[in-house]
Amino acid sequence: MCQPKDDDLPLLSLLVEYLTVVIFTASAQHAAVNFGQFDWCAWIPNCPSTMRRPPPTQKGQVDMKYIMESLPDRERSSWHVGAVWALSQFQDDELYLGQYPDTHFTEQPVIEATKAFRNKLFEVTNIIKMRNEKLILPYRYLSPDKIPNSVAI
Repeated sequence: MCQPKDDDLPLLSLLVEYLTVVIFTASAQHAAVNFGQFDWCAWIPNCPSTMRRPPPTQKGQVDMKYIMESLPDRERSSWHVGAVWALSQFQDDELYLGQYPDTHFTEQPVIEATKAFRNKLFEVTNIIKMRNEKLILPYRYLSPDKIPNSVAI
């Protein structure tokens, strides 16, 4: 294995930062945003898919009748709830962080790093589970056992 030279270190740190952003975006961030959609968007006033009236132009001029006339109708709302529900479901054969069914790397340092990564994921999962036991409304979207390896919609 070749070792980086001192003048390669700034580029190497940029590569590490870039890859970290890509991996985070395609795994943890996507899970946090995607899988909570139904919890938030199933209540149509939180996230209306369409609005049937223009937004008000002055404060204090809106009453309940205006709000109800603005929200989407039953058919559009039903479609919206169904779509959000479908998007927020896990696949039956979902692979989560640390699960790699194919063996692409056989070098001992990589095997050890993978094992350490899985152990850390297990620790973090247990910490989150313990915290959630104390909550009325648990937050599971950033638990490693609920974060798919990648975006798959």
